[in-house]
Amino acid sequence: MRLILVSNRLPVQWDGTPNVGGLATGLSSFLSHWKSLGNEVVWVGWPGKSIPEKEQKSYAKKMREEHGTIPVFLKQKLADSFYNGFCNKTLWPLFHYFTAHCEYSDTTFDSYEEANIEFAKTVEAIYEPGDWVWVHDYHLFLLPGILRNLFPNITLSFFLHIPFPTFEIFRLLPERFRTKILTGVLGADLIGFHTQSYTQYFLRSLLRCLGIENERGIIYYKNHLTKTGAYPMGINVENFIKYSNSKECDTIANEINKNHKNLKQILSVDRLDYTKGVLQRLNAFELFLKKNPNWLKKCKFVLVLVPSRTDVSSYQSMKKAIDEKVGAINGSFGTLDWTPILYQYKGFPFEELVPLYKNTHVMLVTPFRDGMNLVAKEFLVSQNGGMLVLSEMAGASAELPEAILVNPNDLNGMANAIREAIEMEEKEIHLRNQIMINRLSENSVMEWAKKIFTDTEEHAKKNLTFQTKSISPSSHLLLPINNHPIFIIFDYDGTLVPFESLPHLAVPKKELLESLETLLKIPTISLAIISGRDRKFLETHFQSLPIHLVAEHGAWHRAPYGEKWNSLFTSNLDWKEQIKSHLDEFTKRVPGSFTEEKEFSLVWHFRNADPDIGLNAAREMLDELSQISSNTGFFVQRGNKIIEVREYGTGKGKAAKQILPNAELNVFVFGDDTTDEDMFRELPDSAISVKIGKSETIAKYRFNQPSEVQIWIHNLISHLTRNTNEKS
Repeated sequence: MRLILVSNRLPVQWDGTPNVGGLATGLSSFLSHWKSLGNEVVWVGWPGKSIPEKEQKSYAKKMREEHGTIPVFLKQKLADSFYNGFCNKTLWPLFHYFTAHCEYSDTTFDSYEEANIEFAKTVEAIYEPGDWVWVHDYHLFLLPGILRNLFPNITLSFFLHIPFPTFEIFRLLPERFRTKILTGVLGADLIGFHTQSYTQYFLRSLLRCLGIENERGIIYYKNHLTKTGAYPMGINVENFIKYSNSKECDTIANEINKNHKNLKQILSVDRLDYTKGVLQRLNAFELFLKKNPNWLKKCKFVLVLVPSRTDVSSYQSMKKAIDEKVGAINGSFGTLDWTPILYQYKGFPFEELVPLYKNTHVMLVTPFRDGMNLVAKEFLVSQNGGMLVLSEMAGASAELPEAILVNPNDLNGMANAIREAIEMEEKEIHLRNQIMINRLSENSVMEWAKKIFTDTEEHAKKNLTFQTKSISPSSHLLLPINNHPIFIIFDYDGTLVPFESLPHLAVPKKELLESLETLLKIPTISLAIISGRDRKFLETHFQSLPIHLVAEHGAWHRAPYGEKWNSLFTSNLDWKEQIKSHLDEFTKRVPGSFTEEKEFSLVWHFRNADPDIGLNAAREMLDELSQISSNTGFFVQRGNKIIEVREYGTGKGKAAKQILPNAELNVFVFGDDTTDEDMFRELPDSAISVKIGKSETIAKYRFNQPSEVQIWIHNLISHLTRNTNEKS
C-alpha cells in the first residue's frame, strides 16, 4: 500500500538538504516501519521556494528520484499570500487565541483556496486507487474536500497539529472562511486532534456554525461519514532513551555541567513565536531570583531560541524585547563570576539537544497556547533527575498531569513553580517522571501513526458499506421482482415531506398528492402511511385517498375508504400528566422549543432552538426520562430534533404487521427515523426497505433526501404503466 503524505513543506529544503525537526523527524520511525513492510511513501509539499517554470519538470524528477518527494509549484506571490498571509496572519494567531494579531482578508483567503487547489492537482496527478492519503495541518483545511470530490472512495486522513479553538474564537472568522474550512476538512474519513478538548471544540463549531450534529464523534455530510477523535502525537521514545544512556551523550552532558560550574540548570527550548510565552518566562525567572536570593549563583537559565520568521516585523520586535530582557536580568543579577542566563539564538541538533535535556534540573515549557509540544516529552525521556514545569495551555498537559502545571499568565505562580521544581526531592522527581515516561512509551509516535492508519482504514471500509446502501431512486433494484400485488408503506415527516421549522408547516404538496393518486389507480397497488402524526392531521390531508392511515406510531388505524379510526391497543395513560409537566419545564428553559401533545404520546421539539442548547437539553432529558421509564407505562426515544415519549405497546413495526395482508406481495417500506427501524426489522425479509437520510440503519437501501422518494414514485408509475401497455 502506498502512503501519500501531504504537508505544507517537504521534509527536505528546496535544495535537497534535510529539514531539521518538524513533521519529517517526528514521523521518521513510522515511515521506516511502513517501508519495511514493503509499502511505498511519497511526500507531497511546497519546496519553500518558487521554481522557474522551465526548470520544474527536471526539478520534480530529481526530487522524486533522490528524496521520494513531489513538489507543489506555487508562484512566489501566491505562496506569500497563502503562507505568510492567511496561514500565518489569520489561522495561526486565531487558533492560538491571539485575536489581536489576526487579519481577515478576502485576498489572502482566495490565495489559500488557490494554493489548496494546486496541492490537489499535484495529488491528483499521482493518486491511484488503494493509496492512503494523509493530509497534515492548518495550511490544508480545504484539501480533503477537494480530493473527496475528485475521488469519492479515497482513503483519507487529516491531522491538525495546532489547537482547534473554542467556538467563540472560531466564529470570529468571516462566515465564508469558516464554512469552507469546516466543510473542506469533512472530506476526510478521519480527522485527528491532539486532545479531546480540541475535538469537542471542532464538533461544537460544526454544530453552531453549520447545524451539523454528530453521533459519538461521527459526522454525516454530503453522503459521507467522518470520524473525529483525539490522537495525542508521541515521540520516538526508544531513540531518545537509547542516546541518552550512551557514553557519547554522557561525555557531552558532563562537559556542559563543568562549563556551568555544577550549577542547577533551568532550560527553555523554543522556536521564536509569540505563542510560546518566552518573554513571560524570563519575567517569571526574574521574579524567582528576586523572591529567592538564596538561589543566586546556584543556578543558570539556559535559553535556547530557534530563529523563525526573521523577516516578519512583529517577530523582529519580539526578538528585540527578548534580547533586552535577557540583558536586563544579566545586568541586574549577574556578577563577575556568574551570569544568570546563557542565551543561545540558534537551533541544536539531536546529538547536542539530548545532553542538554539530560543535564537539566528544571525544564520550563510554558507556552500561552500549544497544540501538543513535543519538547516536554523529549525532555522527560532524556532527563536524569530533572523536573518538568508545564503550561496547562499546552496539549501535552492532558497526558502529563504529574508535571508541575502552571498558568503562563500567572508570573507569581510560575516563579513559585520554578522554586518547587528546583527544590523537589530526587525521590519525588523520579516517582513522577517514571509514571509519565511509562505513559509516553505506550503512546510513541509509532503507535500514534499506526492508530491513525488503522482507524482511517476501518472507517473508510464503513464508508464503502454506507455508500453501497445509497442507491439511485431510478435503480432497477427498487422495482417489483414479480407480478404479485404491491404494498407500499411510507413514513411521513422526513420521508414524504422534508422537515419544517414547525410541524403544521410540513403539509403534503399538490404534486405529492397527485403522484399518490396516480399510483393508486393501478389496481395492484395498496398504500399505507404510518406516522407519528395524530389522527386529525393525517385525516385532514389524506382523507380523499383510499389508503391505510396509521397515527401515533401505531396507536390508531383507519382502513382505506373507512371513516372510523380503530385503536390497535388499550391504555390508561397514567404516566402522561407527570411527563408533560417534565417536558414543559424543559420548554421554559430552552427558547424555541415546544411540547406537542397527542393522545398516546408527547413530543418535545427543539428544531428551532439554539442548536447547542437544544442538543444538550435533549441529552439531559433523554437521560432523565430513561431512568424513570422502567416499570412505567411509557417509552422514550430520540428522533430527528425531537424527544418522543409514547405509550408502551405502540410501535410502527407491530402496526405494519397488523395491516399487511396475508398474501404473496411485493412489499416496499420507506422511513427516515429510528422509529422506522421497527418496520424494517418486523417486516418479511423479502420486503424492500429504504432509509432516507444519514443515520445507521438495518434497511437494505438508502436515499439521501425525501425528494428521491418522489422520484421513485414517478419511476414506479412509469415502469408499471409501461408493463401494462406492453401486455395489452
